[in-house]
Amino acid sequence: MRKSYWLIIGTLLLGGCVTQPPPEPPALSTSAREQIGYMAVRAPERPQVTLTEDLDGRGEAAGRTAWSAGAGWLGGSLEMASQSGDEGALLIALFGLATAPMVAAGGAVYGAAAADSAEAVQSGNAVLSASLDHAPSLLVHSFETALAEAAPVRWQAVGRELNNHELLARGFDSVLDLEFDQITSRVAENRMHVYFVTRYGMELTNLHSGIAIASRQWRETLPTQSVSSWAENNGAGLAMALDEDFDALAAETVAELFTRPAIRVRGLEPVSRGTFGVGSIPGRRPLFIWTALDGTSKAGKDAVRYELELRGRSATATFETAGTRFVPPELLLACERYRWRVRAHYQSFGSPATSAWTPEYRFKTACGE
Repeated sequence: MRKSYWLIIGTLLLGGCVTQPPPEPPALSTSAREQIGYMAVRAPERPQVTLTEDLDGRGEAAGRTAWSAGAGWLGGSLEMASQSGDEGALLIALFGLATAPMVAAGGAVYGAAAADSAEAVQSGNAVLSASLDHAPSLLVHSFETALAEAAPVRWQAVGRELNNHELLARGFDSVLDLEFDQITSRVAENRMHVYFVTRYGMELTNLHSGIAIASRQWRETLPTQSVSSWAENNGAGLAMALDEDFDALAAETVAELFTRPAIRVRGLEPVSRGTFGVGSIPGRRPLFIWTALDGTSKAGKDAVRYELELRGRSATATFETAGTRFVPPELLLACERYRWRVRAHYQSFGSPATSAWTPEYRFKTACGE
C-alpha cells in the first residue's frame, strides 16, 4: 500500500506530464454512415407531462424562512462570541439576541414574496402544460437547423403518422426518430420553487434492414424558478430554456453522427499505453501511436492521411503519414518538453474532410545522450 502511495505522489510530481486517455469517441463509423442514404426526420409525440403542486404556500414559506434566517443569524452571533475575548463575547451575544427577530422578520418578508400562492401554482401549471404542446416542434426545429448547417446528407422532415414501410416506399433509406419521453417539474430545496427534468432522445434506423444505426438518450435539468416565473408570457421562459437545451444537444448529436471521425490517441512507446504515465520518456525517438479513423476499411486506408503536430518550446514540426504509428526521422532535442496531437484527412460522403485534432498530450525527452 505504501509503495502504491509513493508511486502516485511521484507521478503527480512529474509536472503535468501525466495524462489520462480520452474516452472512446461516440462518432459513427464510415460503414455505418454509408447506411444512412436519404434520411427522413420523424417528429416525436407529445411528452408525458407531470407538474407538481407540492410547494409551500406563502404562509408556510414565510414561517420557515423566518425561522431559518433568525436561527442562522443567532447561531452565527453566538459562534463569533465564542471566538471573541471575554469583554466582547457578551456584547456580541446580546447583539445577536436583540437583532435575531428583525432578521427573522426580513426572512418572513422574503419567503412571502418569493413563494407563489396555491392559486398561482395551479394557474401557472395550467399555462405551462398548454405551452408544452409546442415542445416536440421545438425539438424538431433544433435538429432541422443542425442538420441544415452541418450534415452532408439528404434529409426531409416527415410527420409522425408515416410508418417505416411508407417511408421506404417514398424512397427513404433511413429514418431519424426523435423521441420526447417525459418532462416533469420537481420541488426545489427551498420548497418554494421548481425545476424541470426532461427525458428525450433519438434513434437512427436503416429502413432496408430494420437495424438501428445509432441511438442517444438524454436526461437534462433546467434551472430553478417559481412556477409563476416559468409561466410568464404564456410559458415563454420555459420554451426558451428548452429551445436552448435542444439546440446544444442537436448540434452535438449531428456532429457525432455525421461529421466527427472517431480517432483516438493511444500513447507513446516505450511507455505504458495502459496508464498514459508518460512523464519523462527514455530516449529521443519515441514511437507515436493512435487508432485508425473509425470504420475505415482496409481497401480505403490509403485514402486516409494522418497529420501529426509536434511542438517544442522553440519550434513546431508537422509530419504526414498513412499509418497509425510514426517515429520522427531525427532525434528530438534532449531534456525538452513536447506537446503532440493528431488529426486525419479523409473522404466524407464523397468530399474531402479533415477531422478535429485529438486532445493534446505532453512528454519530456531524456536528458543527456
